[in-house]
Amino acid sequence: MATKAAGRTTGLGWPQLVFLLGGRLAFNTAFRMIYPLLAFLAVEFGVSLQMASLLVTVQVGATLLSPLGGALADGRGERAALTAGLALFTAGALLCALAPSFWPFFGGYTLVGLGTALFMPAVQAYASNRSIYAERGRVLGLLELSWALAALVGVTSLTQLVEARGGWGAAFGVLAAAGASLLALSPLLNGTPSGGQAAGPGKGGVLTALRQQSVAPALAFVVLQMCAVELIFVAYAAWLEQDFGAATRQIGLVFGLLGLAELGGSLGATLLTDRIGKRRAVLLGFTATGLLMLALPATAGTWWAFLTLFLLFGLCFEFGIVSVFPLMSGLGERSQGSVLALTVAASGAGRIGGSLLGPRLLEGPGFAANGLLAGLIALGGVGLGLALVREGGHD
Repeated sequence: MATKAAGRTTGLGWPQLVFLLGGRLAFNTAFRMIYPLLAFLAVEFGVSLQMASLLVTVQVGATLLSPLGGALADGRGERAALTAGLALFTAGALLCALAPSFWPFFGGYTLVGLGTALFMPAVQAYASNRSIYAERGRVLGLLELSWALAALVGVTSLTQLVEARGGWGAAFGVLAAAGASLLALSPLLNGTPSGGQAAGPGKGGVLTALRQQSVAPALAFVVLQMCAVELIFVAYAAWLEQDFGAATRQIGLVFGLLGLAELGGSLGATLLTDRIGKRRAVLLGFTATGLLMLALPATAGTWWAFLTLFLLFGLCFEFGIVSVFPLMSGLGERSQGSVLALTVAASGAGRIGGSLLGPRLLEGPGFAANGLLAGLIALGGVGLGLALVREGGHD
């Protein structure tokens, strides 16, 4: 699907898109699969569940280092950041596969997190620099399908492999092999950036990114939205157990249905964001998300009402967050790698805040407080976006 800009092809064809999508699928699978494996790993390694949960903390915390990936992409070129991230991912997954105890596994998973901090923003910068702004929602939306596909395909198949083998080694061996294969295919990463933009060396860094119009308020918007939705995601399973009497199997079914809703949201953003406008898509998506979060607690004890609103919430959130990245790519034309990396870091910061506050609200006033605060934060963020964030991206 190579496009044209300034009378020449942008160099972003299907081989490059498949490479980038495959890489994101591997990284997102490694991130998402740890959640259903936490209890299993705690037993296998003989550690507490709280100790095992450090694996989640290190992955989420690694997103705060994403500006390093953006700086490397802007300073040395996206391919340098992509291959460095893949190398760390491959080494980390291999160490996890061979780890005899918890701390070597933790070290390997930390390397996977560091690889993610380099790879993810570089993917978006590579695709953005090789696509015109008018088509960027479609291009980045295709790549964002990897988040839902990781749950539906990657996590499902690898957790079944863990169950069949009675251990984690084979699953992480598959991830290591995927990383090594992608490294071998890295010569596919060529092509000319669109619109005469510089690709890599000579581009601005984090400070340049923050000085550009609308970037700082847009990052604040992302922090608020991710904090809001994490207040829901971190607490809904325990709420289902408390107020619905849900069993683990039922919660697992909800997770699977959520993956389908996320896929629908990603596809919707891929098809519609460019048509209705990036800023408008983001604000509409998160307005709907905020209203749905306000309404969720009212469904307590009524499965059909909960599932309807929760899946709509997942769809609208995914539509909004997938639309964020094309919008952000247009706000940082002189330093796209750094702007997109700061967006990933802002997302991680918001998630950390929500994950720390969400359980306290649930244990205190209850899930109604989670929904109320989440909805108010999300709608407050929409107000900030309406006031201070403008559309960028002039090719």
